Amino acid sequence: MIIDNRDGIKPSEIGCFPDLKALWSTFPRDTRLHMERVGKYADIMYRYMVENNIEDINNREGENFLTVSREIFALHDVGRHYIPFALLNKVGRLTPEEMQLLKDHTVNARRAIKSIYKKPFSDDIMKWWEEIAVYHHERFDGTGYPEQLSGEEIPLGARICAIADAYDGIASWKPYKKKQTTKEEAVEIIESEAGKQFQPELVKVFKKCTMWF
Repeated sequence: MIIDNRDGIKPSEIGCFPDLKALWSTFPRDTRLHMERVGKYADIMYRYMVENNIEDINNREGENFLTVSREIFALHDVGRHYIPFALLNKVGRLTPEEMQLLKDHTVNARRAIKSIYKKPFSDDIMKWWEEIAVYHHERFDGTGYPEQLSGEEIPLGARICAIADAYDGIASWKPYKKKQTTKEEAVEIIESEAGKQFQPELVKVFKKCTMWF
């Protein structure tokens, strides 16, 4: 195979997805909509933090991330590419093996990111993308996955995304729910997890931002 790299973009694994658009097209519609909503919520939180320089975010992430933040947050579930459609759509109780397959979408994010032939972002943004995609299911108290990181061991972007992801999972409409959760109820659930699943300071940011969700 002849590799044309005249544009200076570094190739990754050969014979996989030519670009990010090709990988994105493999996700089911419901998965894409979830990812887009999470991207919106996390981006609103991130921009609020930039405006108020919370967590010294202006020095930690830089202006480059702001230009693509919504897109990067939306790509948090890129590892879901390796989850079978039947499992993504399953309504009943999951087996331990199926549950592990779902959890593995975090570590499989690295595999998915490397499967794109032409890197869609600069090196620093690719790094932030990987951190968010791999660690957005870590918990502030250290009981999450895949590596049981805790507190500020968890990358800041992943801590923000964790709240947005959980909120959408709670608040979004699901056909199998006997009673749909209201936005207000979802906010209360997120608040109740401050200091446990989520960083307390970021929960306060989340609550201030929900008016724009």
